[in-house]
Amino acid sequence: MVGIICAMHEEINEILSLAKNSKKIKFGVFEFTECEIFGVKCVLFLCGVGKVHAAMCTQALIMKYNPELILNVGIAGGLGFEINIGDIVIASGVIQHDFDISSFPGRKKGEISGIDLTEIPTTKWVADEILFWSKNILNMKVHEGIVLSGDQFVSSPEKVAELRNEFGGIACEMEAGAIGQVCYINKKDFGIIRAISDNANLTSGVDFEKFKKTSSKNAAVILSNFIKNCDL
Repeated sequence: MVGIICAMHEEINEILSLAKNSKKIKFGVFEFTECEIFGVKCVLFLCGVGKVHAAMCTQALIMKYNPELILNVGIAGGLGFEINIGDIVIASGVIQHDFDISSFPGRKKGEISGIDLTEIPTTKWVADEILFWSKNILNMKVHEGIVLSGDQFVSSPEKVAELRNEFGGIACEMEAGAIGQVCYINKKDFGIIRAISDNANLTSGVDFEKFKKTSSKNAAVILSNFIKNCDL
């Protein structure tokens, strides 16, 4: 079974359009959608925005379904000059840029206490397969790199430069780092697919609203191609 987590309705609706034999299941305060996508058993969840929502959902998903693979699919802000709206980012790793224990000796900004990692790597075979099956999709440019997570919507060139220079990130959003941390602790394979909705600059709020639906559709296309072609 594949678990798929999205933060917003625009993101999950594009994936639900691919689903067959859908059934909603209540689990505590959560509602999951069990379904099949290209014959693969999946469970979808709309977690809500932010790292706490994402972590709660991921742990509940593992406890209820124990999926073999967890994917976080959605949109993000681009942090690189060569990364444009509509492009796809496949995470090689995730970092929580707003986690800061650097006041303590030997600690770095972004380093997560308890697991003592700054960058949590995504599962290599998952990232490799997503990239492989994304190669020949018409009019889509695909990048691989570090996705940065924090509980803030980035909308300034100064912050973009800071995040890019400090962490080497190519995209920023608000959930992937928390999902990665929970998967890492639970020893679960995971991958991150994000489509760029804005460039995290002064017009990011306007661009986000304008492009969130089309970028969500792009992310769903990449997911669709991966599930259809990969031996899951």
